[in-house]
Amino acid sequence: MSKAIKNFIEVLGWKVDKYLWDGNAHLFYVERPNELETKFEELRLAFKTANMLGTQRIFPMLREAGNDLILVILPQPPIDYFQNKINLYLLIATIFTTTWAGSMWWASYSDSNVLEQSWWWLRILITPDVFFMGFLTFSLPLMAILGAHEMGHYYYARKHNLDASLPFFLPMPPMIFPFGTMGAFISIREPIPNRKALLDVGASGPIAGLIVAIPVTLLGFWLTEKSAVPVPVDSGDSLFLGSSFFFDMLASFGDSFYPSSGAYLSHPVVLAGWTGFFVTALNLMPAGQLDGGHIARSMLGPKANTLSYTIIILLILMTFYGIPGYGPPYSGWAVYAILIYFLGTSHPPPSEEISSLGSSRMGVGIITGLILLTTFTPSPIFTVDSPFSIEIESDNEIFYPTNESFNFTYITITNNGQSDGWDNLSLSLVYPKNYTVDLVVNYVNISDMGEMNSTSLNFSKYVSFDDSLENLTLNLSSKSYCNLSLSITLNEESSVEQGEVILSVLSRTEEVYTRTFYLNVEGET
Repeated sequence: MSKAIKNFIEVLGWKVDKYLWDGNAHLFYVERPNELETKFEELRLAFKTANMLGTQRIFPMLREAGNDLILVILPQPPIDYFQNKINLYLLIATIFTTTWAGSMWWASYSDSNVLEQSWWWLRILITPDVFFMGFLTFSLPLMAILGAHEMGHYYYARKHNLDASLPFFLPMPPMIFPFGTMGAFISIREPIPNRKALLDVGASGPIAGLIVAIPVTLLGFWLTEKSAVPVPVDSGDSLFLGSSFFFDMLASFGDSFYPSSGAYLSHPVVLAGWTGFFVTALNLMPAGQLDGGHIARSMLGPKANTLSYTIIILLILMTFYGIPGYGPPYSGWAVYAILIYFLGTSHPPPSEEISSLGSSRMGVGIITGLILLTTFTPSPIFTVDSPFSIEIESDNEIFYPTNESFNFTYITITNNGQSDGWDNLSLSLVYPKNYTVDLVVNYVNISDMGEMNSTSLNFSKYVSFDDSLENLTLNLSSKSYCNLSLSITLNEESSVEQGEVILSVLSRTEEVYTRTFYLNVEGET
């Protein structure tokens, strides 16, 4: 067999000095030809069409050992080919999960009433207008970014005559991952021939995705300005997406065309663009089989393998230590570090690693490194306390009123928000007509002034009644609270009836907080 391969090689213009079989591969010691890269590619393509080992394909590799140039001929490992329809099924599933995720983002952005219903995250699926907007504003732009990324890989793989599959998209339910997908990949079913092809295939995806993500993000900024939905100031803890230098730069660029004032919710199209940048940075990490691993291997050769461990260490450190100005530490980096480790920290070499990469491709590699640094998001997902939020606590919520008894409870209303001042926090009561209900302010505790009751000079700044003496208004600074007494008595000659006393607290954004007190007939629960 070695002799037949030798004849095949020599027909293609290679001069063989000696050859042998080492038990695993055919080794041919050859003279260095002119235009090494071109001759090797010609040989590789010839072996792709030849059938010299029966049904098993073979492929060449070129290695240097001292002054010797060795042509290594190996059987190509069998590869499981996926059925073509799997690509289509995964594409449809990913469109569905990203639309589902987008519907959640859109429902929150548009303040849809579906959020007020039980099992709202499932009801979204049968709410046509919300589901359609989820597709239009999130799934469609995100799939365009991911599709451009993978087709960039596919185009350059085919350009270098590599057997590559169409993209395999990875769907993910939004309850597990808020964007509805873990990205996509293509399957290259043969060794990559040389350093140039390795860099082209590795860099083309992130660059193509970035080219689409930029106009998508700018469109999202424009839509954000056009609709201008203010951030609710008393919405409780909120999910925040971190930022990168590149994203902040685009935001500043967008402001020059459509400036905004104040804090607004980001349009879902912005979130799609943000996801594109996030995916770009993840793939460009110079580790293992990631796109950045391909680029690093093409530029640095075997030395690139040490970068994988460097990246793993940095990700673990970032799990515990954030970068000032870019949010808190992110625990997800530890998961990603583990994933890189188990997927493999070493990158296999291309078939021919002797030829020069060339200055232009070295420049492309450097550009991808800059893209990684500028698109990387140190704290991608985190929660922050709302500027305003309140908590209502009471000593008792169930009463058993009679003509002879006096029922009361202590109530504490606390501003748990992060911002000072909460103007016009209005309190009101709804209760049955046969009961008398009184609400009395015992004292307020202002964070920087301490406790004050009705005899204090500044009490009226924080507690006030309207002319009817029925509607109460509180002004509470951050971490301040008010203590009240609620008394409930049954009117004379009235029958004891079950009912409810509802305390409503209306914030300045018309968010209503309630506490319900139950009036039960004696002996019943």
